[in-house]
Amino acid sequence: MNIMHDTKLSNRTSLRLQVVADVICPWCYIGKRSLDLALDQLAAQGVDVEIEWIPYQLNPTIPAEGMDRKQFRTMRFGWENSLAMDARAIEAGRRFGAEFNYQIQTRTPNTVAAHALARLAYAEGGAVLQDEVIDALFTAYFTQGKDIGDHAVLERIAEEAGMQPGALRRSLSTQDEIRTFDAEIKSLGVNSVPSYLMDGQLLFSGSQDIQGYVNLLSRAAGRPG
Repeated sequence: MNIMHDTKLSNRTSLRLQVVADVICPWCYIGKRSLDLALDQLAAQGVDVEIEWIPYQLNPTIPAEGMDRKQFRTMRFGWENSLAMDARAIEAGRRFGAEFNYQIQTRTPNTVAAHALARLAYAEGGAVLQDEVIDALFTAYFTQGKDIGDHAVLERIAEEAGMQPGALRRSLSTQDEIRTFDAEIKSLGVNSVPSYLMDGQLLFSGSQDIQGYVNLLSRAAGRPG
């Protein structure tokens, strides 16, 4: 795993932050929406943050084709508890523009293929392209109710994000790398998402409100929050 370093240029500070997330984690989606708003504030204060999204699998043993969502959630959490969890996410997401439409979701996917596409985006187009793909994956799953384990869905996401033709095919050979990333990050003691690393070290865990991200990343940049 690449170690990332902070650099200072004139009166601006650049941070490189690794965000460990799964694209079916509601709090990762909420965290991204909040973080995006915080990054605008930080940039206005002279702190530029580049994000690399690191894959994490919440359900590494789920079948490659995924599972019926109600069946999976009932087995994992109990259905009534699952509905209560969904309601909490919906309410929390409203503050930051994270829209959830759980009523149209039918599948809980295996996320290896989605993560592989996002990693390819980073390799081929850097942080900006990867962010486009990650955002599209969250929106497809949580807002549009799409099965982001479905290759046709991933093909459309890659195309609409501006990836070169054949992106999904190119990403398929990297799925073992995704499993390696997942194992390595868990070996570092990261056991919840979203989590945030800098210089290969855990900086903080858990989604934050906008000011929380501003404060934590300002301190990381050596500036008052």
